[in-house]
Amino acid sequence: MKKSIHASGVNGTVIAPASKSAAQRAIIAATLARGTSILNHLTPCDDTLAATGIARALGATVDITGEQCRVTSGFPPPPAKERQLSCGESGLLARVIIPVAALLPGTTRVNGRGTLLQRPFDMLVAPLRELGANITTSASRLPVTLSGPVTGGVATIDGSISSQLLTGLLLALPLAGKDSTLHVNNLKSKPYVDLTIDLLDTFGIRVEHRDYRLFLVPGRQTYRPATRNIEGDWSGASCMIVAGCIAGVAPGGVTVSNLDPRSAQADKAILEVARRTGARVIVNQDGNVSASPGEHARAFDFDASESPDLFPAIVALAACCEGTSRVTGATRLLHKESNRALVLQQEYGKLGIDIRVEGDVMSITGGEIHGGNVSSRDDHRVAMSLATAALRATGTVTIDAAESVSKSYPGFWDDLARLQE
Repeated sequence: MKKSIHASGVNGTVIAPASKSAAQRAIIAATLARGTSILNHLTPCDDTLAATGIARALGATVDITGEQCRVTSGFPPPPAKERQLSCGESGLLARVIIPVAALLPGTTRVNGRGTLLQRPFDMLVAPLRELGANITTSASRLPVTLSGPVTGGVATIDGSISSQLLTGLLLALPLAGKDSTLHVNNLKSKPYVDLTIDLLDTFGIRVEHRDYRLFLVPGRQTYRPATRNIEGDWSGASCMIVAGCIAGVAPGGVTVSNLDPRSAQADKAILEVARRTGARVIVNQDGNVSASPGEHARAFDFDASESPDLFPAIVALAACCEGTSRVTGATRLLHKESNRALVLQQEYGKLGIDIRVEGDVMSITGGEIHGGNVSSRDDHRVAMSLATAALRATGTVTIDAAESVSKSYPGFWDDLARLQE
């Protein structure tokens, strides 16, 4: 699907979609609980629906009515000679569900589709073997075949690529037969680990950590069913906030509701980035964020190592600033839905914006954004970034593979169109 975006001002209010990251964690926790859990304010995007499919495959009954999801656990599922679990294109879901599936006796095969098949999973192998599972990968990629049960114990984890494996182990190991100790090296995205720990507390699970280097997980715990509201997605909201910063018009630019200013989500940092450019950003206690341009959009430096999903929104913002912005954390973009650093560099280059990547630093030089034909490369965040930048282009920007936004924000194109009216 192609979408053509014309330069325009934007004004109005949109509702941030639910965080797919929070929703996926909650769906899996509810699958492990004994009884019925209720998850409110859920957005049925592709990644969230993939999680509900996993829940059903693990014996749960899942009913979705509007924005409410009821999960009645059937865990552990009946014995099966070989169990098949599909994660769609969700890297988080795959890295979370593999440790959970390792709790089960028998053989489980975890697979996916699309770009997920190119993402690495070798970092799971050694820790899960240390914890008692048998696991093999296909040249360090999906499909992953494993047999359990994981018994617990001591394992060492490399957290430099992603915190998602740690999240999966924190979800799974409370159900192991004995206590576990996890030594974690160079952990990235610590705020998302906090999100996991907070969720576990809601479901009655206790874990402890010491400076994010040592995690203590008592075994033989029991998940309690819970009711939880899925918070709004700062990642999905980031491009809408940037749209207000670069193209907002009176009276109030763009307002994004359904955001928690106290959230543990790392991508809340978009507020700090926007303010560094001189944009006007106002946050109220109701979770409404209003953004409009300042008098002068200045270049900035920012470390996005803990919030790599912000890179696409940050690039759209930096493209409209005077001077060169430098963003650290580019090495964390290699194994996203695309090689995101390279894709941003190439696609923005088609619009006249110079992006250079040297080591861990991405430099974006702002300037005139031309019209042209670009592609999301099937990456939802790239599609939203290009659409946002197009609001300031000198000509029409046509984006190929625009349907990719359904992965996290299926209502993105409708929301953007309303702001342009």
